[in-house]
Amino acid sequence: MATEPEPPRDEGLTGSLRRLGRTLLRALQTRLEILSTEFAEEKINLTRLTLVALTVVFCLQTGLMLAIVFIVLAVSPENRLMAIGVTALALLVGALAGVLWMRGWLKRRPPLFAATIAELRKDRERLGGGG
Repeated sequence: MATEPEPPRDEGLTGSLRRLGRTLLRALQTRLEILSTEFAEEKINLTRLTLVALTVVFCLQTGLMLAIVFIVLAVSPENRLMAIGVTALALLVGALAGVLWMRGWLKRRPPLFAATIAELRKDRERLGGGG
């Protein structure tokens, strides 16, 4: 039986450079795939957050306006101005609390593309360029 000849092995400097090039391209491809996955996840998260936020804002505005109309109509005519002022103050305090909560949440969430950055740091450390 005849055996198939083995393909010639790349020897020497050119072979080493080709192997290095293939390795670098595979590493780059992997990093780009991770980045692409993270980008898609962030896009989905942002879309979901936007839709929920818009729904919440719509419901909150409608409910608050109806509540203010109810309060103004429920109090006596001489106290209506005070009722409007108190409800306006309550709404402003609620808005401030919401802004403070969102600022804290944005500070606590992981940075964008954290997994990609971590992989690139590992690559740099493996290549001896840590620091």
